[in-house]
Amino acid sequence: MRITPTITLSVVLVTLMLGAGAASAFYSYKMGYEALKGVSQPDVNPTKKLAGSSQKSAEIKEFVPVNEKDILKKVNDYIKSKKNSKSSSNKPADKKEPTEAQKQSSVNPPKTQESVQANFPLQVQDQGVTLEIVNAIEQGGSLLLDVSLKNNGEKAVQFLYSFLEVKDNRGNSLSAITDGLPEELPATGENFQGKIKIPGISLNQGQLLSLRLTDYPDQKLQLSIGNIPVVR
Repeated sequence: MRITPTITLSVVLVTLMLGAGAASAFYSYKMGYEALKGVSQPDVNPTKKLAGSSQKSAEIKEFVPVNEKDILKKVNDYIKSKKNSKSSSNKPADKKEPTEAQKQSSVNPPKTQESVQANFPLQVQDQGVTLEIVNAIEQGGSLLLDVSLKNNGEKAVQFLYSFLEVKDNRGNSLSAITDGLPEELPATGENFQGKIKIPGISLNQGQLLSLRLTDYPDQKLQLSIGNIPVVR
């Protein structure tokens, strides 16, 4: 058999292809081996573990009934605790000793409106002119004094009510507004009635007021009334 160049070339190519395939396979095996060197097979099969857990959960536990005596004991203790808490809440509080202020108020009780009203009327007279405070009431946050003026003197008297002075027991001046009182009081003995309004901003229960009225322009007439109680 005659070997031609074509057959020789074909054999050489086949040999090269087989060598290249063997070298590629060896190189791939080596790379895979190096990559899986740190990987090992698990000690326990996870499928067996899942099967075991499912089998354990499927097991039926035995029912153990609760002791009836334990239940009755707990109920009895609960009822007793409720009764004790209820009785402690209904227990009357301890009586406290009265304070000094309460003792003092019991010895000297505050004046009622009736006792204050019993102090009226308050009256002052000078040179035949009489000023009388008939009553005092609290209205709208102000103290209203019902007053009357009468002149039994020999001549008429004029008043300028801006000269009216009202002070508390500390000497503080208070504003006062007159209503219905005459500017000139004739010497006829006629009784003229009116009101004096004292705003109650600075007035407190238990205070005593003083009032002073003089004639105008001579200012010789002195009509002064003190110890006027504040009514609330």
